[in-house]
Amino acid sequence: MTKSDRNKVWIGILVVLLVIVGAVLLFMDDTTTGSETIKVGFMAPLSGEAATYGESALNAVKLAKKEMGLDNVEIVTEDSKCDGAAAVISIRKLTSIDKVSAIVGEMCSGATIPAAPIANEKQTPMLSPSSTSADLTTAGDYFFRTVPSDALQGKFGAEYVFGKGKKKIAILYGNEEYGVGFNKVLKEEFPKLGGEIVASEAFESSSVDLRTQITKIKDADPEAIYIITNSMDSMVASLQQIKELGLDVLVVGSEGFKSDEIIGKARAAAEGLRVTSVSVGTAEFRAKHKLEMGVEPGPFAAQAYDAFKAIGLAIEQGATTGPEIQEKLVGMEFEGASGTIKFDENGDVFGNYIVYVFKDGEFVLE
Repeated sequence: MTKSDRNKVWIGILVVLLVIVGAVLLFMDDTTTGSETIKVGFMAPLSGEAATYGESALNAVKLAKKEMGLDNVEIVTEDSKCDGAAAVISIRKLTSIDKVSAIVGEMCSGATIPAAPIANEKQTPMLSPSSTSADLTTAGDYFFRTVPSDALQGKFGAEYVFGKGKKKIAILYGNEEYGVGFNKVLKEEFPKLGGEIVASEAFESSSVDLRTQITKIKDADPEAIYIITNSMDSMVASLQQIKELGLDVLVVGSEGFKSDEIIGKARAAAEGLRVTSVSVGTAEFRAKHKLEMGVEPGPFAAQAYDAFKAIGLAIEQGATTGPEIQEKLVGMEFEGASGTIKFDENGDVFGNYIVYVFKDGEFVLE
């Protein structure tokens, strides 16, 4: 074999090796793409007085991820404390450092409102399971929520109280986005029915001395009082002080009142309390949650499950980046733990409400 022939053989072998290596690299690239880790952020209060909401939502998100079999999804958590400043820090970290493709959170309207513009700026879909402020309807293309707006719950609450034959109502509300928004809707809707708002008293979030506000309400002689707050401490204090000051009227609370903490701390003071609530989840969801997590689903667990499921469905359809997930979410419709989820052009959903009454130490459907 001449030197020229030997060179031709080596060139042929080199070509074959290059083809084999290229094929292997192509195969590796395909498999890597298919199993590429996608990060989904979770920002919620995991400490402080609103931690009950965050813990409840996180359990539900973990359940949804497990049930969907999304092993290539990593959940990155941030304690945004139900606080606007903390929420801004959390979402900037999640989007700029952790590079998440979507976010479940925040839980409180007051924290969600300042964070939403950053979600739009970073083109990262943000799905809140519990922020109900009507102002969030126009929060931008990258904001969605799996809980209905206060505009809907306020209308339902007004109709419920009026339907109980109560024509004069007082409102006691936390002075933050959630309370302010809900109070506004009640004040608009109740008079439309022929009722009268005889008092509307605000308190600072987490306040536990509400006697001044409740005394003013008592002097206004209402037939019912609607209490709106995210603060568990304020919830318990309001119920106890209403009883203490002898205000014997129909008491209605916003959805956060349906909690084990109310049962454990307010006890007899909560007897007769009505709670207007969004869906607590289907029987199937509640059973699975109890089996997997060892506890009953907490506040907004069903909505948190649905928020992650919406992101998961987008990922299953091939979306990996923020813009791709956002595109899949627009107009998405599916049966979730809280009922039918269908995002409208504003990222809002329509929801049905139920009423619980606290009777003999437990909440039962009215």
